[in-house]
Amino acid sequence: MQEVNKLDPELASKIMKLPISYEEKGKEIGKEIGRNEEKREIAKKMILEGLSPNLIVKVTGLSHEDIKVLSESINN
Repeated sequence: MQEVNKLDPELASKIMKLPISYEEKGKEIGKEIGRNEEKREIAKKMILEGLSPNLIVKVTGLSHEDIKVLSESINN
């Protein structure tokens, strides 16, 4: 911290913001992972209800390939 304070104030400010930006990026990645997991869980329920793959793709935003893989995992 003392070394950072010896730097140009503008550069020191940028350096001090780095951990915050990485933390924010990590939170965004975590949220995206959570959203994708939720989409998959919803798709599984829709598959079990017998809804068409096209409808599941339209509602969840997952790909046809994702739906196919999920269907296969449920049926095995």
